[in-house]
Amino acid sequence: MNWMWIFILSFAAGLAGTWMCRQIACRFQIIDKPDNTVKTHSRPVAYLGGVGILAGFAAGMVWVFLKGGRPAGGGWLLMASAVICLVGLVDDIRPLLPRQKIAGQVAAAAAAVFFLRPYLSGAFPSLPSWGAAAVSFGLLVFFVLGACNSVNLLDGLDGLCGGVTFFMCAGFFVLACLSGSAYSSFQAAMAVCLAGGTAGFLVFNYPPAVIFMGDAGSLLIGLILTCEMILFLLEGPAAFLASLFIFGLPILDTSVAILRRALNCRPLFAADRGHIYDQFVDRGLSKTQSIWACYGLSVLFSAIGLFGYKIGLKWAVPLYLLTALVSFLLLWRQGFLKKI
Repeated sequence: MNWMWIFILSFAAGLAGTWMCRQIACRFQIIDKPDNTVKTHSRPVAYLGGVGILAGFAAGMVWVFLKGGRPAGGGWLLMASAVICLVGLVDDIRPLLPRQKIAGQVAAAAAAVFFLRPYLSGAFPSLPSWGAAAVSFGLLVFFVLGACNSVNLLDGLDGLCGGVTFFMCAGFFVLACLSGSAYSSFQAAMAVCLAGGTAGFLVFNYPPAVIFMGDAGSLLIGLILTCEMILFLLEGPAAFLASLFIFGLPILDTSVAILRRALNCRPLFAADRGHIYDQFVDRGLSKTQSIWACYGLSVLFSAIGLFGYKIGLKWAVPLYLLTALVSFLLLWRQGFLKKI
């Protein structure tokens, strides 16, 4: 595969798609209004950026398919991406109830199972086919719900979620190249296409943003990266743990948010301004400095994950545990778990 041309195509489609979505959002007043609490942007901003990301990702993947890189079940991946993007889009336009939103994510996970079915077929040899399908579906729903909502929580500052996604995709691309599995080329293609679509969106989302990705984008990113991590899981624990660390910043931010709310006896799903990036701002960083600090953390987690993969599981596990422990201790000592 010529990765540069695939990236350029995805970038161009994401750029054009995001521009068109902004025009549509402004025309039909699909906008996000500030509330001076959680939504601190200074003026109303258009939604629908997630559809632009989908356009970039889909354009790149279709090109890969046309060039003979179509994997078994590849069409189901695009269908699952469209379904979850649609769920997020509906939520952006007319907020859904939590159970409705979860039902939509489960439906997208069901479509993704058909994409992953050829790869999962031999993963549970001791189970009958229906049992393997049930376990696969349960596993995928767990990962989809976790990853989608982690990415959604990270979407709190202009350019933050899109930029972190770009760096995570870069990490997944390198990991796919290092792993050299039977389907590493397709894993690399997924990462490149999502990176290109996200980069096209970032042109309009980097501070000051003129369009937001909304739930349509954050849920889409969560689903695609979930499929990546499931494929790495099938390669073995070394690749899977490395992929989890590449996805480390959303996991860390979500874990800190849940722990902080539990310690302060607050509802676990209550929105607040206590996320890592919010607390960077509250401690004196500008919003732009805060997003670059998060970019740096994402690159650091990716580097640790890739280094751990290279040195082998025996040494990687202690490295990962030590990194996780040090991260939480630093956040605790700096007061990130205190009541907001």
